[in-house]
Amino acid sequence: MSTRKDFIVGACIVSAAAPLAATAAPVAAPQAGAPGGSLPKFVFDRAAFRAMLAKPARHRQCFGATKLEGGSVLYGMSNSMNAYDEDLDEGPGALHAAGVLYHGAAIALAMSDDLWNAYLIPAGSALPDTLKNDLPRDLRPGDGNPFLRSAPKDRVSVEGLVARGASFFVCRNAIVGFADVFAKALARPRSEVYERVMRGIVPGALVVPSGVMAINACQEAHFTYIQATL
Repeated sequence: MSTRKDFIVGACIVSAAAPLAATAAPVAAPQAGAPGGSLPKFVFDRAAFRAMLAKPARHRQCFGATKLEGGSVLYGMSNSMNAYDEDLDEGPGALHAAGVLYHGAAIALAMSDDLWNAYLIPAGSALPDTLKNDLPRDLRPGDGNPFLRSAPKDRVSVEGLVARGASFFVCRNAIVGFADVFAKALARPRSEVYERVMRGIVPGALVVPSGVMAINACQEAHFTYIQATL
């Protein structure tokens, strides 16, 4: 994602040859130029990032997602894990599946119930069409994140995948864009939205400076790559 405007309407081109690496320096937030004032400096937990990339597994696969699309990236990750665990008889943990959530609405997969209830659900019709049309249509106040838990039975969920050893990387640039969009839609200070989102990323997901950096770092760590949503 190149600018905050691109959060909803842009098109992001992923390059396997991106020159950024897992050891990139922490990225500072924009300090001016948007309503609501400056944002806190972002400190990237590089040690946690390296540890997640280095999880022991015979196979590694990275899934990039920019859209919710009914949680399709979660089903892609689950299907690949099932293939190794069951169909190929390699057992649990054979595949480390990493989901990179970047650029658009996909980052909401890794947000807590509190964030969905505070921002995504109340904003409703005030959101840009690209985002509004990607949200589940049957959401009601207080429902929270419908992709977080395995309910109803057999639903693939973020928590279920994390319990099986999957990882999620969330683009910090997209979080800044999210803060801008929802601050405008709900008439809230962008710094307030941003800080609340940063606190509300769910366990098993790590905020990274850039989604495309995380994709490149995964490939350098010998993950194969699939773009799960376009």
